[in-house]
Amino acid sequence: MKYIFYNFKHSFKNEKMILIIMLVCIVTSSFIINFSYGLYQNYNVIKEEEESELTEIGIIINDNSAVTKEKIKECVFSISDKTNDAISMYVVFPIIKEFYNMQSVAWNRVTNRFTVKSHRIMASKAFAQKLEQNGNMISGEYFTDEQETKGELVAIVCRLGDIDPDCTERITTRVEGGKRWVEIQNKEFEVIGYHKQLATPYFPFESLDDSTTFQDVIGLIFYRPITKPQYSEVKSNFESRFGSAVSVPEMEIPESENYYLYNTIIVISILISLLAAINFAVLYKYILFKRTKKLAIFRICGCTKAKAFAMFITECMLLVIPLFLATTFLYDRFVLPKLGNHFEYIETAYSFNLYMLIFVIYTAVSLTVLSFMISGFLRKSIREAKEEK
Repeated sequence: MKYIFYNFKHSFKNEKMILIIMLVCIVTSSFIINFSYGLYQNYNVIKEEEESELTEIGIIINDNSAVTKEKIKECVFSISDKTNDAISMYVVFPIIKEFYNMQSVAWNRVTNRFTVKSHRIMASKAFAQKLEQNGNMISGEYFTDEQETKGELVAIVCRLGDIDPDCTERITTRVEGGKRWVEIQNKEFEVIGYHKQLATPYFPFESLDDSTTFQDVIGLIFYRPITKPQYSEVKSNFESRFGSAVSVPEMEIPESENYYLYNTIIVISILISLLAAINFAVLYKYILFKRTKKLAIFRICGCTKAKAFAMFITECMLLVIPLFLATTFLYDRFVLPKLGNHFEYIETAYSFNLYMLIFVIYTAVSLTVLSFMISGFLRKSIREAKEEK
């Protein structure tokens, strides 16, 4: 350890400028890494606030006759998989005569909900979960993806006596023991469950006739706030497929790509650590070359490569670790409050665990780079080192 402190003293005396540059490198990199993380978090909060809170698009149907099941499928299949994966459900209201004639109240409107995965119509798991969570699924099970894709004739109906006792009873074709069948579009559906949300039944969208038309709106419900690219894609696809038969409402949605840079700040911070460590290693390598004669004497006196490596790496880390921690402390206590005047959410981005994580990343990267450099230097013979001097 005494040699390490002697090396510090010697470096401060004879390589003062190099040592100062090394110290500046550590301080600067510490500040940039901490600041970049806070900047990322600050803009991430701004993104969430400025991002449209809308998660639904209601596409208005102007001409019922032009909006058929077949054309709806063509349209939703033309939307990219990425956007379809972001949609928790499509909501449509088919015009089915036996129900359409008794729509004096809203709960008598037939509704189909579905999702699209890899150009296949699938059941909306989000809606099935909502039924369960709200206690509206009384018994049985919601139809599966396979039943939806194949358009199997299964239905979940309103329990007799709930909301409108006439609806389920009116469409029932037969009852055998505990089983019930209902008629929809002149087809007999097996009842696989009971709900109490609406008077009308739920059944697979794919079980509808291809010529079925729809009324009012086509709803798209997203898992997260809608982005501008998603909205633009939906608008373009529906307008190109249906023309004036539908109207896609105008929506003010921020351009999410503007925030792409800030979503890569963490990666950039790691790269900053790497570059800072490389700069430090290059500077320290210069100091090692200046110590070639001393190293030769140490080797003659029995200093092994392992001991020399331990001495040099300890010397580096005794510079890196305390100075990085000191800079982080000063940043948190004095610089961060000032930055808070310009970046509203930056102060809330930090915690002790976060600072420790940044410290570990920086230390690990520095240790790795310096280990490679010092090991490479020590692998060379004393003669080769002298020739490079």
